[in-house]
Amino acid sequence: MPRHLKVLTVIFLLAAGLRFYGLNWDQNAHLHPDERFLTMVANAMSWPNTTWQYLDTATSQLNPHNVGWGFYVYGTFPVILDKFIAELLGKGDYNQLTLVGRAMSTIVDLGTLLLVYLIAKRLFKNQVVSVLSAFGYATSVLSIQLSHFFAVDPYLTFFLTLSFYLLLKNSPFLGVAFGLAIASKISAVIFSPVIALGFILSRPKIFFLLLFTITIYIAVRLAQPYLFADTQLFSLTLNPKVIANWKELKYFSQPGIFYPPGVQWTHIIKGWFPFENMILWGLGIPLGIAAVLGLFYLPKIIFFWILLLYGYESLQYAQTVRYFHPIYPYLAISAGLFLSKLNQKLLPIACCLLLIWPAAFVSIYSRPVSRVSASEWIFKNIPAGSKLSCEHWDDCLPLGGSPSYQFVEFPLYNPDTPQKWSLMSQHLASVDYIILSSNRLYGSIMTVPEKYPTTNQFYKSLFDGSLGFTPIAQFTSRPNIPIPGLKLCLTPPNDAYGYLARSIQDCPLSGISFVDDYADENFTVFDHPKVIIFKKP
Repeated sequence: MPRHLKVLTVIFLLAAGLRFYGLNWDQNAHLHPDERFLTMVANAMSWPNTTWQYLDTATSQLNPHNVGWGFYVYGTFPVILDKFIAELLGKGDYNQLTLVGRAMSTIVDLGTLLLVYLIAKRLFKNQVVSVLSAFGYATSVLSIQLSHFFAVDPYLTFFLTLSFYLLLKNSPFLGVAFGLAIASKISAVIFSPVIALGFILSRPKIFFLLLFTITIYIAVRLAQPYLFADTQLFSLTLNPKVIANWKELKYFSQPGIFYPPGVQWTHIIKGWFPFENMILWGLGIPLGIAAVLGLFYLPKIIFFWILLLYGYESLQYAQTVRYFHPIYPYLAISAGLFLSKLNQKLLPIACCLLLIWPAAFVSIYSRPVSRVSASEWIFKNIPAGSKLSCEHWDDCLPLGGSPSYQFVEFPLYNPDTPQKWSLMSQHLASVDYIILSSNRLYGSIMTVPEKYPTTNQFYKSLFDGSLGFTPIAQFTSRPNIPIPGLKLCLTPPNDAYGYLARSIQDCPLSGISFVDDYADENFTVFDHPKVIIFKKP
């Protein structure tokens, strides 16, 4: 076996280890709301008896709208595929289906890694660049994290990357790949200008354009049949329920609506917010610097795609880090290009630096998720019969509830009205413990004081002690490099999200911990949220 293939094999095994490690990170607690939703949808689905039943939007039991889910905005292809694989393996129950979905995300992302290598090889005819590009993607932390979730994002990235590779090859299967990307997530259509540019540069024959059009339609029609309104194999009539769902989602994703998941983005600096989170967390500083410096060496079509997606998503209201993941394969290629230009003495040092952040990040999967640890602590240390707070729009603790405790919901995302705070005053007088199971509410609400002036003051009083509650326990699972005899927490400066918690921030783990408590909410709140428990004296 040639040397570069041996190195690629080692990189692939490294990537597989980083992605497969700790797949059951929440001990079947189903703490990721998106994958919890997809699992429930998949469990509600049942198989049609005929192909025409499968295509029948009005009656098919694989159509989420027909099995009790009136609001569904994802592609159906990843969910149906996961359900098929899980049941084929005899793992179609609620817990196992999620785990199979996570494993499928990992497998799909490893496919993306191989495509990164093939794209770099085809473009640059240089094995060093190709291998280093694959290494960059293998160590991309956001890719590692998304591989631990049963979600559509890894599928979207894989099929868009496959589309790019097939575009370079002028392959007749380009339409199939792009169609499957659309059937995974409708946002794939943003890749259309890249395909158009590729066609302009390669000047394909009319036959190729016709074949692309036909195959993309067939792929979408078969993989996302409920996008269409009827059973006709060739029909351009779209399902009005799907269109209505997309419009509703678009409505919620607007400034001024204050739909709870979007409050966090009200005052962010567009353009800078995703860049900061990409460099600090999604890629990590070493890989991020290499990716930025390598942009100058990229072919125009790759640079165009990076600029297109980054520019488009940066102008949207919702700025979650995973929306930028489809450009991570090309940022890895950019990093590979830069690394290939280092001298032989610096290159091994640079590669070692690239390994620090993913090695630290996967350590979160070596420990029980913080909400599970907090739940165990509550059962051991909080007396039965106690009244515990629970913030709406977040998971209540202890997980699974308990007849031993009384739960009082804090409706803190509701507008600050006299009625809300009259009710909250009653709740505060009655509860024995205030439990923040993540920074989701105080992190986002504190960024919009003009919308929530009283709630802002409530959180300030809670954290400074003037509300009358004392913090008695914190549970974190931060990225960590264990070093005996050292206890150091590295906290980035000037992060506004959840900044109140800095005043009581702890540093419990030995070694070097990377404090990502104040990163984009979606980076921490699913698999390693910060839990804080306050007690009334």
